[in-house]
Amino acid sequence: MLLKERFQITRPLEEMELALVRAVLAEPGMLDAREEATLRTALSLARLYKVPHGGRDVGVGAHLTPFREEVERRLSPIFRGPLRPTRDRLVPHVRDLREHAARARDGVLARLRGRVPPEALDRELRHKELVLVTGGGGGTAFVYLGVMNLLAEHGLQPKLLAGASMGAVLGVLRSRMARFDATEMINIVRGLSFRKLFRFISTESRYGLPAALRLFLRAGLGRFFDAGPGGGGLRLKDLPVPTLISVGGIRRGMLPRPLEYYERLLGTSPLALLNPVGVTRRIQEAMSGIAELFTRPEITVRLHLGADDTTSEFDALDAAGFSSALPGVIHYDVLREDPRMHSLLDGLLAHHHVARLIDGGLVDNLPAKAAWKAVAKGRIGTRNTFILALDGFAPRLATPFWLPLQRLAAMTVAPNVPYAHLVKRFSRTLSPLEVVPSVELASKALHFGRKAMAEDMPLVCRMLTPLPHVL
Repeated sequence: MLLKERFQITRPLEEMELALVRAVLAEPGMLDAREEATLRTALSLARLYKVPHGGRDVGVGAHLTPFREEVERRLSPIFRGPLRPTRDRLVPHVRDLREHAARARDGVLARLRGRVPPEALDRELRHKELVLVTGGGGGTAFVYLGVMNLLAEHGLQPKLLAGASMGAVLGVLRSRMARFDATEMINIVRGLSFRKLFRFISTESRYGLPAALRLFLRAGLGRFFDAGPGGGGLRLKDLPVPTLISVGGIRRGMLPRPLEYYERLLGTSPLALLNPVGVTRRIQEAMSGIAELFTRPEITVRLHLGADDTTSEFDALDAAGFSSALPGVIHYDVLREDPRMHSLLDGLLAHHHVARLIDGGLVDNLPAKAAWKAVAKGRIGTRNTFILALDGFAPRLATPFWLPLQRLAAMTVAPNVPYAHLVKRFSRTLSPLEVVPSVELASKALHFGRKAMAEDMPLVCRMLTPLPHVL
């Protein structure tokens, strides 16, 4: 079955579980814990199509079709209809669905006997894993540190992370730690400086698109991604938390303007770019020059590094660097002597008929769909997940200067929204220009993220708490 068809089958069942949990949180007396767990287990079983064990999957979807249809017949009118769920409407189905689910579960166990132990089925039904998606937006993305901090305090660690642009940079910083450490993250920020990360020098452009600012990500963060003696930098596959990085590609022969045009978009005066007022005005002028990359999808292609065995070999910092290379503003490239990375990059460009790599935010600023696909393909060993997507660059009237670019970015966000179970947007963030914030500003952003996310933590925690045994 195609992934698109699988999504169309499973998504309504996931939406019903979300609606159930939201209803119980809004009205705690609606169902007791066992009744809630019975309905959620039934929904989990109804959307089951593969049981993972020992590195392989055993298909059970066809066997569960009659049960899934029964669950949809009973619960869809309640959770997807015009009326709000009530105890009177739900309770009559609890006992019946428990009996139906027990029979369906026993049938699956009989089918799996000798190949998959009952514990594997139990784990897939009762345990949900967190998938974290982090969007781009320059300095606005630092609010994600507060979300990561709050999740960690509740014992919630992501099983998979996907990011774009600055969300990709923060994503690889997060994924290099098995458990989030807010103090370490702030200390990393403390050691960064604009001079260390960016330079106004003319360099060769081999894989990236030229721009006035050259990003030297390894100069600022390289020591945190050292793979050890003779190992070079950490690869995406080496990170403790599996990570996907969204990157854009310019199709061969489709670049709208000469390379020199993008290098000169911000002007040629470093002094003007060091002035906050000057750089703000110049970025505003540059936006019209790159808007066509947003609005003409035939020019670009979406790439997701880490989504397959080959791109999982990419250096983690290089992947994040290319994902952060905003055309005309920031240039990133691999110019060092690194035969392995040059071979990987040449192969990637040739395979996708791409000439240059650019900011992932231009093509996929909130890669929830890519994360869902990775889960559906068995990337993390379970398909029972909660996808939390963080969008710090969503359009806001309070930041009118950035509104045109935010609206362009929102065009790439919209196709991803159906694949996330919760899309969190933020009313307060740092400025997009604060890509190298002070410790004080980073701490402020962490506070903004924690405060904004606090209202959603009851839902997130409820969804990710293992269900009790009810069958």
